[in-house]
Amino acid sequence: MTFKAFAAGAALALLAGLGCGSARADGQVNAAYAVYIKGFHVLNAQASYQLQPWGYGGSTQIKPAGLISWFVTMDVTSRVQGQFTPDGNVQPVLFDSGGISRGKHRHVRLEFSNDTPKVVDLQPPETDREPIPDSSLPHTVDTLSGMAHLLHSLTTTGKCNGSQIVFDGIRLSEMVVHGPTMADIPQGQDEAYSGQAMRCDFVGRQLAGFVKDSPNREKLASPQPGEVWFRKIDGLGLVPVRIEFNHPKLGHVMVVMQHAVTP
Repeated sequence: MTFKAFAAGAALALLAGLGCGSARADGQVNAAYAVYIKGFHVLNAQASYQLQPWGYGGSTQIKPAGLISWFVTMDVTSRVQGQFTPDGNVQPVLFDSGGISRGKHRHVRLEFSNDTPKVVDLQPPETDREPIPDSSLPHTVDTLSGMAHLLHSLTTTGKCNGSQIVFDGIRLSEMVVHGPTMADIPQGQDEAYSGQAMRCDFVGRQLAGFVKDSPNREKLASPQPGEVWFRKIDGLGLVPVRIEFNHPKLGHVMVVMQHAVTP
């Protein structure tokens, strides 16, 4: 069980915090989430973000929680900047993520030009992975921009149907989303919210960037289902309050908003 995998799961949750406003510009929002794996609280995640009519920006920070923090040093901060196009798509400008993880300082920086990401920095180099062809990168987005696209679509059209190819600097993945439906927010982890919310269902799977000769390749390439619940909050618009998804190695992951947010 690696904390790189934990970080990837928490990032999936937090990137939902990057597009939650209405058509008008909302103020900056700060949200706190707890990440549970197999019922244990393993990570804390903070998201700070703002949506403008022309684009989005924000940052996330992930740290270990509870007993795990006694044994593992981890502190990863990610930030994103991007624009919305007239047809409702996202146009990322920058994705930067770095910090201490798995005992080393790690950093990845993506800069986008002509709808194509370029890896400006990757430390340490991931030489044990299969290379991703340059021809696969045009029209891909980073992880945070991918969910910003989902939320922008849900806010402006009332739907979350669509697909997106996501590139995080070392892996290429596909995310397919459909919905929403109205559903009760599951309870049991001291959620900040209860009652009905809009739920979007998604399926993610890794397409490329596998570790060479990995025994987990088949698992990583298999479709992994999940759900995200959005609650409409006065002054903030739609806010992700809970995410559940299956991880091919860790199993079921839950990400829960810990405290109510206010404008």
